[in-house]
Amino acid sequence: MTTPDDRPFSETDDDLRDSGTDWSAGSATGTATGSASGTGTDTTATEPLVAEDVAVDFRTRWEVIQQGFVDDPRSSVSEADKLVDDLLKRVSLSFQQQHQGLEKQWNDGEPSTEDLRAALQKYRAFFQRLLAM
Repeated sequence: MTTPDDRPFSETDDDLRDSGTDWSAGSATGTATGSASGTGTDTTATEPLVAEDVAVDFRTRWEVIQQGFVDDPRSSVSEADKLVDDLLKRVSLSFQQQHQGLEKQWNDGEPSTEDLRAALQKYRAFFQRLLAM
């Protein structure tokens, strides 16, 4: 079986199977050890879910909530719920933006088979990152 660019399917399948991306089970964001396309860093795989300054803010808010538990447990749990909701919204927005970026890479114009192969590799890294959460 051949692909549209006349390479045997097994060659392109290997390209898609081994992008050099290492997804550690304990990692919240995944760590890319190589590029999905082989031509540079795949920012989809390595981009933090939230910016470091935002993460510091979330951690600070968590510490305040945790410290307040002794004096007002119900309020602390309510605030923890709000904090988690805020974080989920932030992460969801981040993934939506990354998804839109991926879509723009292949949906504009008439991409070549190589562009589509690279796009599929990036989708795979993004997909694996979503599953690793």
